[in-house]
Amino acid sequence: MSSSNRRADLAARAAAVAGSGAASAEPPGSGAGSTDGSVGGSTGGSTGGESSGELTSRVPRTRPVRVTVELSPMEHKALRQWCAQTSADLDLPVVAGAEVFRALLSLMRDDPRMADQVRAELERTGGSRRRH
Repeated sequence: MSSSNRRADLAARAAAVAGSGAASAEPPGSGAGSTDGSVGGSTGGSTGGESSGELTSRVPRTRPVRVTVELSPMEHKALRQWCAQTSADLDLPVVAGAEVFRALLSLMRDDPRMADQVRAELERTGGSRRRH
């Protein structure tokens, strides 16, 4: 899709989401509603509304965002074993590793003690990907 077609498509979707074409309360460049995954700034040329300081409509993200996690072979094996044991314990056909990560994210968001445990582990390990 050409950039002008993409801009037109995004503008049409933004108008549909905003209702009668009213501007979103989201300031331009915040990246909060970007559908292309970019954060902040404009992906194309400036429009008249942006250059005059007017608010622009943004389409809220509705498509899932793919996140890739690299695990060491031992971490991957531990995850697979945990998923297999949990699926047997819960009498489920399968427990996907991605669902484990989603559950952990939910727990961190909803339980401050869990979030503190994760922070402590990140502090202990230096907060970056480890190789085993």
